[in-house]
Amino acid sequence: MRLRSLFVAGGVLAAGTLGPLTMAAPAQAAMSDICGGVIGGMYCLYYNSGQKGGATGARGNVPNWGDYNGTGLPMNFADWGLGTAGVGQSVKNNAASWANSHDRAGLSYFNSNYGGAYDVGAPNSKGQLVNTYNDNASFRWR
Repeated sequence: MRLRSLFVAGGVLAAGTLGPLTMAAPAQAAMSDICGGVIGGMYCLYYNSGQKGGATGARGNVPNWGDYNGTGLPMNFADWGLGTAGVGQSVKNNAASWANSHDRAGLSYFNSNYGGAYDVGAPNSKGQLVNTYNDNASFRWR
């Protein structure tokens, strides 16, 4: 009988300890859905409309998606499990939608070095590129 009481007490203790962890998961999942599983501080671009297909993200300004961080190499879309369309393609002039998991607005520009027409990605939201649809060359925070 004493052994049975220990199992019951242990189960209650485990449930009390793990309960808050399991309850927090849905809220965390909703927050991370904004930018493909990344929580906070990232601007993401997607190859297809509706945040589908290949994806990429930036935490800092990107003056030229075709010469990422001065490497001479383009930034390419990666497979984030949202469809394989566009995976491996250059982000420059190939993005259709965006998501912003930052508390600042993100701007996607038509030209490199933040020039020309642009789309504004409101904080903690997502949408379609309009002015820079398949004509995006740079990005920066506002």
